[in-house]
Order: sequence, then C-alpha cells, then structure tokens
Amino acid sequence: MNTCPLCESDKNELLYTNSRGNKYLENYVCCNCGFVYTWPRISNQEVERLYSDGDFSKEARKSSVPDLAKFKQTEQYALERIHHLETKIPDFFSKVHSCVEIGCGAGSFLWLLKSRGQKVLGIEPDVDYVQVVKKRYKIPIETVMFQDYDNTELFDFICNFHVIEHIINPRAFVKEIYNRLKDEGFLYIECPTIDNIYTGSLDTFFWDVHVNTFSNNTLPWLLESEGFSIKEIFMNRGFVSIIAKKGTQVKFKSDDKDRIIGIVKSFAPKPKKISFSKRIETKIKNVIKSVLE
Repeated sequence: MNTCPLCESDKNELLYTNSRGNKYLENYVCCNCGFVYTWPRISNQEVERLYSDGDFSKEARKSSVPDLAKFKQTEQYALERIHHLETKIPDFFSKVHSCVEIGCGAGSFLWLLKSRGQKVLGIEPDVDYVQVVKKRYKIPIETVMFQDYDNTELFDFICNFHVIEHIINPRAFVKEIYNRLKDEGFLYIECPTIDNIYTGSLDTFFWDVHVNTFSNNTLPWLLESEGFSIKEIFMNRGFVSIIAKKGTQVKFKSDDKDRIIGIVKSFAPKPKKISFSKRIETKIKNVIKSVLE
C-alpha cells in the first residue's frame, strides 16, 4: 500500500514521473506532512545488493573504486565539513572522542577526524570500495549495512552525508542513530533538499536511487519527532545540513503539500510556445491533408 514513510498517511498526490537517465519514476508528495518519496519502494534485499555489490559505486561514484581525483575531491568536502563543525560548535573536539560515519564512502571525513585525535569507525557495505579506502587512510571500516552492525558501542558523534535519501525506512534509520548516540552526543546529517533543485532540472534532480526527497522542513521535523533537538540547520554546497543533539525542544513543523507542488511546478518543463504564423501553417496543412484524404 502506498503510504508515507514518515507519517504513514495514505493520502498522497503523484508529483513527478521523470528522473535522471530519462527513467520513469513515480515520486509522490504526502498530503499530510509534505514529504516526497518514491513508490513502489524497492525491497531491503534489493537495497543491500545495490550497495554491497558495487552497482551504486559504478553508477553514482563513476567507478567501482575511488581514484586519486575522487580522494582529492572528498578531502576538500571533508575540510569544509570540519570547518562547519568548528564554527558552529567551537568546543566540538574537546567534547567528542568517538565517531562513526554511516556510508563513509571514500573515508576522507573520518581520516580528518582521526588526524585530530578522534577514535573513528566507518560503515560502508561496498567491499571493493572499502579495500582501497583502507589502504589509503588506514581507518577501520565495517562492510555491512548500518542496521546489520551489531556492536553495542555508543558514540559521541554520528554522521552521514547523502545517505538518508537512499534509506527505505528513514524513520527507523533515525531511531537507530538515536539509540547508538551517547546522551550528550552530536548528529551531523546532510542530504539533498527539494528547496534547492541543485541540478537545475527536475529530470536530473529526481533519481531512482533517491527514494526519499526531504525539504528544509521535513528533515528537521523527522529528527525532532525522534527525540533530537536541532542545534544548527544550514546549506552546504546546495544541500541541507543539520547538527543535532538529543533533546525535547521542538521548533519545526511538517511541510505543506501545496508548497512542495509549487516548487515542482516552478521547475517543471514549460511547453514550447508555437508562433501565430506556425499555428496557421499547421492548420492549413491539416486542412489540405483532410481534403486529400
């Protein structure tokens, strides 16, 4: 049954049907909370195969293993995120000592944290990708899906960048993060937002591997509804980023379906205008064609 992954409402509207690679993809907007999601959902087994067997790396990361250019790029992104942490939480490195990154990819962010004296751990299911990352950075990485990581250790800091949009059950994902975070720990999360169509086109913004599309309202609302308090929300490279802690402060509401539809309409391809002379020419051709027939 087509129900919202966040609020479980079965009231929804079809929002858009095209996606990256010119693939047909049904994205719906929830009439209750304004969340955007794909339907039908792929199975958890399909998800695990996609991310464990290297198919995702080949398509999205453009290579089955990271090369030097990829490492240089992700190191730059990691430096920017470290800067955000130090700017927004000045005492971060005096408070935080154990860190885990879910979907650590090329591992550059963990490498920088390790260089600052942090105990780090990566979670990344792609075995081939991880082998190259370990060789470069010498950091520990578990090649499992996050829900299958069975160590009971709690962490001071949990981060994930461009992961939650891929998660079939984002609410369960956030619950698991909450359960693995120490009471005074920090969460740092980043993902695409429908409030910024970063590709400039809906046909490339929507993507079949992105089963969730958050907004600047639905992401913090989800986190707050699962026991987090939002400390900072900001944009980074066109994506919504949040730093949160455990807490009961509520500042955000769910989104509005009509607002989301308005955003999509403003980016939807406009039908090409046909000049008056062209319309007359077309009509004449149609008349001649009908007479000849």
